[in-house]
Amino acid sequence: MRSEVKELEGVLLLLKPSGMRAHDVVEFVRRKLKMKRVGHTGTLDPLAAGLMILCLGRATRLAEFLSELDKVYEFEMVLGVKTKSQDAEGEIIEVRSTDGITAERLREVLAKFVGEIEQIPPMLSAVHYQGKRLYELARKGIEVERKPRKVQIYRLKLLEWWEEPVKRALIEVHCSRGTYIRTLASDIGDALGCGAYQHFLVRTQIGPFKSEQALTLEEFAEAVSKGEWERYLLSLDQALPMFPPLVLTRLETQRVLKGMESVIGTIWGYPNLKGEDLVRLYDPDHKFLGVGIVRRHGNLLVCQPHKIFPPLP
Repeated sequence: MRSEVKELEGVLLLLKPSGMRAHDVVEFVRRKLKMKRVGHTGTLDPLAAGLMILCLGRATRLAEFLSELDKVYEFEMVLGVKTKSQDAEGEIIEVRSTDGITAERLREVLAKFVGEIEQIPPMLSAVHYQGKRLYELARKGIEVERKPRKVQIYRLKLLEWWEEPVKRALIEVHCSRGTYIRTLASDIGDALGCGAYQHFLVRTQIGPFKSEQALTLEEFAEAVSKGEWERYLLSLDQALPMFPPLVLTRLETQRVLKGMESVIGTIWGYPNLKGEDLVRLYDPDHKFLGVGIVRRHGNLLVCQPHKIFPPLP
């Protein structure tokens, strides 16, 4: 592999198959590209499948923005059964009747979960507790009290409903970062009065990025073997379409590259910027400089560099 591959930077959209850990996908890409600086922006359970965002080279510095994006999932719930892990891998701890549970009743319950809700993180999660992750304690048979966390559910939609051989539902959810879907499935089952567990999970969207844009690992490996994989690499600024662009003057560009803030204008000159906005910064030649924060000082807007990417030599 040519040495300049190590200097490549950008974002890859890949599809993780069920049965692999997120870390396994990262290692797969590292081996294929012979690159060390590869990271992901949000994990998926081994049984889950779907979209992952991988950052290469200097793009790893963008992970803090990409990890904050909303997510869209599709998950199947099996009704009438509760498991210890809230998913298909866990030990069955309770079986209840689903008599009287209908698709219409489920839709009524789903509506009650839209908005801000509280979740208790499952023991099989990466939440820290006294210096250890909860899943490390769970593997030792230790269960501790967890504090509820607030998450946002923007949309819950029933996609499919099956009566046989057991009552099941396929649901789409649009949610904020940090939402535990298997906990959501379990809580919905409790609200129905019959219990439920998450049978499978697919992540279909992260922020503006959709699974249709992503490559399977097999497609990625083939593109690498043909030397064509770079055409699937999103540039640094293409990975941040959620931030509005801001073109700087040459003087402002010089100040930004030195880590200095600049007054960029008035609130009337930039009506779409309210203050405390993250923006994509460009020089007068429209070359990407990095991410800045625009703050309001009275009627003036001041841009402070936040993540700057000086031109590579």
